[in-house]
Amino acid sequence: MAVPSVTTTPPELRALVVAQLGRVPELADELAGLLAEKERVYKGINESAPVEFRKVCAANLERALIAFAEGREVPLDAVRKTARAQARLGIPLAAMLRAFRISGTFIYEAALERTPLPCPISPELMLRFSTGVWKIIDSYSEALAVVYREVETETARHDEQARLHVLDGVLDGRTVDSVELDEAARVLGLPTSGTFVVVVADRVGDARHDASALLAGQRWRSAWRPGLDAETGIVALERGAELSAVRGLLAGGGLAVGMSTPVGELAEVPTAVQRARIARRCLSAGSTGVAVYGAEPVTTLVAGAPTLARELARDLLAEILACPPAEQEVLLSTLRAWYDGGGSAKDAAERLFVHPNTVRYRLRRIQELTGRDLTHPRAVAELYTALEAVRLDPALQ
Repeated sequence: MAVPSVTTTPPELRALVVAQLGRVPELADELAGLLAEKERVYKGINESAPVEFRKVCAANLERALIAFAEGREVPLDAVRKTARAQARLGIPLAAMLRAFRISGTFIYEAALERTPLPCPISPELMLRFSTGVWKIIDSYSEALAVVYREVETETARHDEQARLHVLDGVLDGRTVDSVELDEAARVLGLPTSGTFVVVVADRVGDARHDASALLAGQRWRSAWRPGLDAETGIVALERGAELSAVRGLLAGGGLAVGMSTPVGELAEVPTAVQRARIARRCLSAGSTGVAVYGAEPVTTLVAGAPTLARELARDLLAEILACPPAEQEVLLSTLRAWYDGGGSAKDAAERLFVHPNTVRYRLRRIQELTGRDLTHPRAVAELYTALEAVRLDPALQ
């Protein structure tokens, strides 16, 4: 940031300022008392640390007066350092800005009313002096505002990092003590007891449409852990029946979401996290919607043990997966339609826009290739499990 400079100080003004420099200790005492009188926050500082407060006042007065007298740039490093320290102490920016305005008026009045002069100074020069003083105050004020914004950003970042550390402890199970869990709930803005559900949702690139944004401002309190591709949230429900309301809200967001079943305390959240992640894997690649853990038992089993499911699918559907891609797709889509139609060839035919006999032919072909009889319940269950594994892992095809 460019710092205003006070250049070409006339000899009369220089003499005026030099006279003030000789009175800096006295002026610092008066200014400290004035600030303590005008600003409550500085009254407290003046009472608790009077010597240090006067040193700061003296240093600021001296730097400003020397810069004016020498016609050079106003040094701001010390002001920034002071501003940073006071911002971290929680002193409001408005109070500091008022303090500098009070200081500007104080300097001007001290020069005008209390300094003995060998010769009078013209109104034009006094106006120039006043303008120079306020330029210095303005440059100080700009530096203050910048430092305060920086400290606010740093504080917010630190607070957010601390909050995420607390949240991570609840999510991953590192926080188990009841007292620590109660404190975590306070930090996260969650109730210490009640019903909770964990949500794992893909991020869509626009934070305004993430699951956390959809639930923001709703009646449910929640805490979210953002990630690169997904975010994990703990949502507090007032009643277990509210699960359907949360699910409905998220379903309308065009997101891929996995939800755990409700748990009764924060200590159970780590288990709920695992269940929500499994539920998210119940959705096929590229699809959206909300999957609740256990709502589709077979799918939940497949998503919960993907490696084992993949191995079983490759073994059971080996002959189908060895077919040319076009035939493979026809057979698998027919089997899927048959399941979706409740085992009815007629219903599957309507879904596929083909004749029922075509469906029956394809089903016989599937039985031949897999060695499974679709009239046998166990075979039906095995094939459905394998079919779900393929749906959730397109790499199998």
